[in-house]
Amino acid sequence: MNENKKLGLYIHIPFCKSKCIYCDFYSLPRAEEEMDRYVAALQKHLTETAPLCENNVVDTVYFGGGTPSYLGVKRLKALLKTIFKQYHVEKTAEVTLEANPDSIGGRKDVAALRKAGVNRISLGVQSADDDQLRSIGRIHTFAQVQEAVAEIRAGGIENLSLDLIYGLPGQ
Repeated sequence: MNENKKLGLYIHIPFCKSKCIYCDFYSLPRAEEEMDRYVAALQKHLTETAPLCENNVVDTVYFGGGTPSYLGVKRLKALLKTIFKQYHVEKTAEVTLEANPDSIGGRKDVAALRKAGVNRISLGVQSADDDQLRSIGRIHTFAQVQEAVAEIRAGGIENLSLDLIYGLPGQ
């Protein structure tokens, strides 16, 4: 294995509770019945693709979306298990999960994700103003953001980014 060949994995999780009015990404709101099939297909694809990457070392894994946290801990753990089994993942690799405040779960869920390999959360805050959040179709409040940050910290993840949108109508 040539450890100079770095590889980043981006895993797109298209599921969301609802579609935000500003979102241009491929997403499937209210399609929970497809989650298990999607995860199985991803696991199969990751396994089939792994031999093509045997001369690479993974230094970044990024779960983007959609809302990857909406997939749930059990499914995310299954995907992480496949990645860690099939790929040469650096011990210091950054493993990021995009999450929304309403779907990150509590500290036990966060701790389970951390134990499975997630070491960074990118939290979709978008705004600290509840009126602005409602105007762009977000289903969380700023109070939920504050609770989510506390649960993420209590669950043992220190590397946390907060996504904000600048230039919303009325700003």
